[in-house]
Amino acid sequence: MVLWALLGPGLPFSAAQQESPRVIVVDVEGNRTIAKETCVAQLRTRPGMSYTEQVVGDDIKRLYALGYFTDVRVRTDSVAEGLKVVFVVKEKPIVASLRVEGNRRLLTKRVQELVGVKAGELYDPRKLKEGVNKLIAEYHRKGYVQAEVEPAVAGDEATNAAAVTLVIDEGARMRIKQILIEGNLAFSDRRLLKLLKTKRQHWFASGVYDEQVLQEDLERILAFYRTNGYQDVAVEKTLVRAPRGNALYVRLKITEGIQHRVGEVAITGAVLFPEPELRQLLRLKPGSVYSPEAVQDDLRAIKQYYGDQGYINAQVIPETRLDQATKRVNLALRIVEHELAYVHRIDIRGNLRTKDVVVRRELRIHPGEPFNGKKIRRSIERLENLGFFEEVNVDTAPTTQPDQDDLLVEVKEAKTGSFSFGGGLSSVDRLVGLVEIEQRNFDLRNFPTFVGAGQDLRFRVEAGTVRRFFDLSFTEPWIFGYPLSLGVDGYSRTRLRSRNLGLAFEEEQRGGGLRLGKEFTDTVRSSLGYQLFQTRISDVAGDASADLKAEEGRSTISETNLTLTWDTRNNRFDPTQGFVLFGSTDLAGGVFAGDKDFYRLQGGASAYVSHGNNRLVFESRLRAGIVNGFSNTSEVPIFERFFAGGSDTIRGFQERRVGPRDPVSNDPIGGEALLIGTLEEVLTIAKDERGKPILKGSVFYDVGNVWRRVDDFASSVEAGTGVGARVNTPIGPIRVDVGFPLTSLGDNKKRRPRLHFNVSRSF
Repeated sequence: MVLWALLGPGLPFSAAQQESPRVIVVDVEGNRTIAKETCVAQLRTRPGMSYTEQVVGDDIKRLYALGYFTDVRVRTDSVAEGLKVVFVVKEKPIVASLRVEGNRRLLTKRVQELVGVKAGELYDPRKLKEGVNKLIAEYHRKGYVQAEVEPAVAGDEATNAAAVTLVIDEGARMRIKQILIEGNLAFSDRRLLKLLKTKRQHWFASGVYDEQVLQEDLERILAFYRTNGYQDVAVEKTLVRAPRGNALYVRLKITEGIQHRVGEVAITGAVLFPEPELRQLLRLKPGSVYSPEAVQDDLRAIKQYYGDQGYINAQVIPETRLDQATKRVNLALRIVEHELAYVHRIDIRGNLRTKDVVVRRELRIHPGEPFNGKKIRRSIERLENLGFFEEVNVDTAPTTQPDQDDLLVEVKEAKTGSFSFGGGLSSVDRLVGLVEIEQRNFDLRNFPTFVGAGQDLRFRVEAGTVRRFFDLSFTEPWIFGYPLSLGVDGYSRTRLRSRNLGLAFEEEQRGGGLRLGKEFTDTVRSSLGYQLFQTRISDVAGDASADLKAEEGRSTISETNLTLTWDTRNNRFDPTQGFVLFGSTDLAGGVFAGDKDFYRLQGGASAYVSHGNNRLVFESRLRAGIVNGFSNTSEVPIFERFFAGGSDTIRGFQERRVGPRDPVSNDPIGGEALLIGTLEEVLTIAKDERGKPILKGSVFYDVGNVWRRVDDFASSVEAGTGVGARVNTPIGPIRVDVGFPLTSLGDNKKRRPRLHFNVSRSF
């Protein structure tokens, strides 16, 4: 062995390998808690193989990589017929305890969670350092910017244990006394301070200093300046602590540089479309403020324009050059048009439950057609309006043919079925109990899941202090592969007498109906319906007038309905753009028989305009209607008249209290003409991680009235204004409005504000 050790390195490789001693035994020493088998499993040195320094060196690295040892050495002992190779390891100590001292603002349990070092684990200095850094960051987030954490480790060689102690000096919680801005000439202090989430301490802000938030604020200032043409802007921050106390002064020094404006704007490479037509799309024009964001907006506008014509592979390459003489940025947009692209095939992905046909029938683009951006965007809107999907994304994939691409439609399915039970509160119905089974993506033929065909099935039971509703409905949106919908309804609805809510009688209604709908275009649709139901009026108040008491008894109503709707909203669940126009006519009795003869005409419009970077939506709504008897019916039944007042009509007034009253009991008796208008500004305050609004606030103005006779239409109006909030919670939507009447009416001569609220179903 000695001879080999001396001569081996100088011998040829083959000769040295022949003289290498054989490994007879492989062992591990020094391990206390780590199993020997765990170590041996990492080794390539095995009994029976020749001893090789390179393999042994690699084995040492592999043992270190386990993370259990602070030292690994190799010892070789001569034994009969070869060598015994022993890997001598020194284990990291075990954490015996983790003590925390000096923490007043953070619980010990929270400190231990942040540090991440636990008793019984192997002591790792790197992990402890990372945990201490997390702890300090948490203190900084809470305003303790001078917090210090000193870890102390006491080891016991006999037990190979380490006691870890964290000594914390939290320091004072720093609060921002003032934010000073210097060097800003183009924008006022007030304008820049609005950009900051960091606020000085005052009644409505804690003023706690947060380093991370301040860094984000600096980026916001830089982005704001660059958007306004100051591409060379720089911001420096300085923190100054008051000599006494915990006051902190934040000083922001801004170096604005010069404002860059656009010089010349050139467009090259455009053959398919005239240059003046493309220039109309541009936001940047000679003399306008230059910013990279505006350049990207122009690139997107041109690409979208080409994409709407089928040239989805068109490229727009910007080139900028600063004119040193004029200090203006000359912009050149080079367009590479490529060929007209056609849809080769359409692949639907992500629809695990929904059938392909349900997705495909909503698409407005088909294989073989040129790509059309408008049709694709409309297809996405239609899929989102189904309510079946949380997300809808569209992409393209190349094919073997240069002028054809595949269209990929990827959806993420939402929960469309629910079994709901629970309760709620409402200013209309007081306590309400609810049980509902609903599947908005029902499939009557798909046993046993009954999901995937886009049908709608709903069974709903509501029981409250005022109402008892039982409803069953089924809708097939496409009949025989055509955009014709068919619906069937059955219901039993009872409203109990409640003088507080303007119900001087009990109303019970049972019946059913059929619905047939036709979609003429993406925005225009019509529906034809028929209902047959029986209504019973009972328990009329004893002090009611003779006219109201005459309503007692049973009536059978046979009624048909025709509705035409023009709907351009971008999302029917949460619209931010577009409008809705509708008109409907109802005819009861006459050729359809029944006990009552009357007709009803209704119309309305709603418009939505987003502004303020889509955080604000201005909503305007108008609804009008008349109902009148004919033939043998001189008075329209009270249950078919219009009522107003309350959360869904004119806020600030009691439910059903706007309009004609009974001259004896002063109870609402409804009218034959209605006009309701609303103006509302809605602000999105908070969104979830998917960008869906979860908290909204609003300011509204409601105006309108109900008139006893059609001839009195629009003779006088009532009005209310106020503020509201909408919250989407796991148990359902919550709606709260505070309305203030602007006119005096009946029992509200003092014009007190009124609260309207509704807590909906739980899921």
